[in-house]
Amino acid sequence: MDTSQIAADFDRHRALPEVSVEEYVRRRSVELGEWVMARERVYLDKCFWIALRDVRLMRTDDPSSKVLLQGLVRAVQEGRRICPISDALFLELLKQTDLHTRAATAELIDELSCGVTLIPHPTRIATEIAHFLYANTGHSVYALETLVWSKLANVLGVHHPMAKAFPAEDQVLIQKAFFDHMWRFSLAEMMQVIDERKIPDCSYPALADRLNQGKAAHADEMTNFAQVYRDEVYGTLDVAAPIALDVLGKMASDQGRYPAAPTQDERATAIREILGILRAAIEKPHVKHALRSLHLDACLHAALRWNKTQRFDANDLYDFQHAVAALGYCDFFLTDGPMHTLLTQKHLAFRHESLCRVGSSIEEAAVWLQ
Repeated sequence: MDTSQIAADFDRHRALPEVSVEEYVRRRSVELGEWVMARERVYLDKCFWIALRDVRLMRTDDPSSKVLLQGLVRAVQEGRRICPISDALFLELLKQTDLHTRAATAELIDELSCGVTLIPHPTRIATEIAHFLYANTGHSVYALETLVWSKLANVLGVHHPMAKAFPAEDQVLIQKAFFDHMWRFSLAEMMQVIDERKIPDCSYPALADRLNQGKAAHADEMTNFAQVYRDEVYGTLDVAAPIALDVLGKMASDQGRYPAAPTQDERATAIREILGILRAAIEKPHVKHALRSLHLDACLHAALRWNKTQRFDANDLYDFQHAVAALGYCDFFLTDGPMHTLLTQKHLAFRHESLCRVGSSIEEAAVWLQ
């Protein structure tokens, strides 16, 4: 721990007491987002990270893997590319039980990601909804792509220490300095301090079973892919509508309007009205693009449901989150063969909607990324 740097952080924030914690976090996030968007973003799923880690540990002599790793390292060092991760990749990393290889993977991620991660999937969805509403009501907004990045210690979200024993102004000072400290924290350092006994179960077998049961129960109702997609996206919008209502409430308070808190029935009515608006809006291409995580998630679930012989597997849910993150915000997505096949199905419009290039071959990726 660099105590001199921490002391400097306190001095800097003590000189700017008027900057709130929320505003400070936003400034740092936008600054990082602009830095990230000046580089090509290469999203690697777990299998590619493992392949590159094994090169670094000299566990493999595969020439294409070596070329790919060398090319990525060089591009990162030259400031041309980064390989950010996501909350899904982080949770998969925690599932590795060999502490030596897990630490080696974390060190490689630190190097190639430059310490950058996408914000958590649920936060990304909320950010897209808020950005869409603000942008379409006359507000000046940052580019969405600059708002979805953070540092690795915040891979599961930004958390601030609460110390009620301190005066409010000191608590704000502590929170901003703590944020700076965690901003510099590496993934390798995180792996050293994580208590193995407190790692949650990061698998989804129960959810996969429920999805398979639902798929079987409604199999006879599927008549075409467009209808299956519509069912899925309507389901995702059920999640979006309450978030949209909360955003609208904040917009009202920002304008100095403080309506009385709605009753439970009033809130339910408002959510239904917003849901109807969102369902109509999502038919438009620019809304699909604005709410891209919801749209991509719905597409992937619909594609798997449409294939009547394929069952949901617990790992599919991680793979879907990788795909949503990559297709939404990255230039290259390196994944496994089954996901590559899924994403290139003719009835999916990803080839036209996303500029992200998808591949599953290490040999091909090594050529692309030279």
